[in-house]
Amino acid sequence: MDKQQIGIIGKHLLIANLLAAGLEVAEPIRDHGIDLIVYRDGKEDSETPVKFAARPIQLKTSSKKTFELYRKYDRFDELRIVYVWNAEGIWDEEYPSKPIIFCLKYKEAEEILKAGEHTETISWNSGGHWFTNNPTPKMVKRLKKYQVEIPNDWLKKLGLDATK
Repeated sequence: MDKQQIGIIGKHLLIANLLAAGLEVAEPIRDHGIDLIVYRDGKEDSETPVKFAARPIQLKTSSKKTFELYRKYDRFDELRIVYVWNAEGIWDEEYPSKPIIFCLKYKEAEEILKAGEHTETISWNSGGHWFTNNPTPKMVKRLKKYQVEIPNDWLKKLGLDATK
């Protein structure tokens, strides 16, 4: 599969997860750093009204495990960067793997870079971008607390759980 196909699979895995959590999803017509907008529309089936609230999402999908961050995403308030790992693996009969999804605020992703001293690299300091397709065990351990394991995790990860 090519990179675009993997990206499409990751986007639809994410959308399915968000819908399963009772959230709505919109896709901007143009991509200027926001891939999706997830929101609560206030029409949930509950006795307590819920206010409209939305979060922009920047999606990073890969067939294996990658972690990357662009400094330019710092400009979006409330942006969540969602990483979908193993997107291709669900279709690989020989080596099937379950997708792994992480959801971080920009500052949380930046803290992971700082913890590994990756903000001291030339690529980060001169280009505002850092990337690895082989995260260290320490980086994977730091990411664990941002993992979305079940659809009900989304409200808290997106900060949409206190919008009443």
